Amino acid sequence: MSSPSTFSAAPQDGAIAQAQVPRSRRFKSLRVIIALMMREIASTDSRTSLGFLWQFVEPVAAVALMTLFFQLITRTPPLGTNFPLFYVTGVMPFQVFQTVGNKVSGAVRYSRPLLEFPAVSVIDALAARFILNFVIECAVFVALTAGVIAIYDLKVNIDIPMAAGAMLLAGALALGIGTFNSVLFVAYPVYETVYGVLTRPLMLISGIFFLVDGMPDSVKPYFLWNPVMHPVSLMRAAFYSGADTSYISPFFVLLVALTTFTFGLVTLRRFFRDALER
Repeated sequence: MSSPSTFSAAPQDGAIAQAQVPRSRRFKSLRVIIALMMREIASTDSRTSLGFLWQFVEPVAAVALMTLFFQLITRTPPLGTNFPLFYVTGVMPFQVFQTVGNKVSGAVRYSRPLLEFPAVSVIDALAARFILNFVIECAVFVALTAGVIAIYDLKVNIDIPMAAGAMLLAGALALGIGTFNSVLFVAYPVYETVYGVLTRPLMLISGIFFLVDGMPDSVKPYFLWNPVMHPVSLMRAAFYSGADTSYISPFFVLLVALTTFTFGLVTLRRFFRDALER
C-alpha cells in the first residue's frame, strides 16, 4: 500500500482549483490613513507655486500681520511686555480648534469618492485629516513662538508640558466637534452656514485679546462656559508664570470633546450612508 503524498495532487483537467483565502494585510487602517494624508498633501494648493508649503506660510503670515496690526493699537499687553508673544500664545490654540475642527468637519465630503471602497472607512478619513492638520498647526505654533522670542530677544521660561497640554485640549475639542459636524455638513448644508455664524464671535470671547480673570464678576461665569477659552488660558499660563489658572478646567474641555465625539460617531453609524446618497 503506497503512502499518501506529502503534497496535494494537481487538479485534473477540467477541474476548478479552490481559490486561496487572501491573507489579511497588517496595519490596514494605518496604511489607509497614511495614503489619505499623502493624497491631501499632494492635492492641497497644487495650483500655487508653493504647493503644500503654503499650509505653513499662510497661517504664519496671517498671524504675523495681525500681530503687527494690533501692536499699533496697543503696545502694552495684559500680561508681560511683548504684545506679539501675548497674541501668538492666545491665537494659536484657537487656530487649532478652528482650523483643525473645520478640516475634520469636511472630512466626509472631501473623501466622499473614496468612502465607496470597502478598504476606506469614515474613521480613517477623520483620523487622516485630524492628524495631518493638527501636526501642521503644532509646527506653525513652534515656528511662530520661536520666531517672536528670537526677534525680540525675550527671556521666557516656558512650561512645555503645560503648553503641550493646551494644544492637546484644543485638538481634542476640534476632533470632537469636527466629528459631530462631519455628517451633518453633508446631510444638511444649511447647518454648515448656521454653525459658521454661531461660532464667528468665538475669537472675541475666547480670551485672545484680554484675560478672562480680569473680567467683571457679573459676566465672568458666562465666559467659563466657552470650552475654547480654557486651552487659550492654559497656553498663556505656560508662558506667563503669573497667570491665574484657578478657573481653567481641562475636565470640562475633555467632557465637551468626548460628548461631541461620541454623538458624532453615533451619527456616523446611523446616517452616514444616507448622507452620501444625498
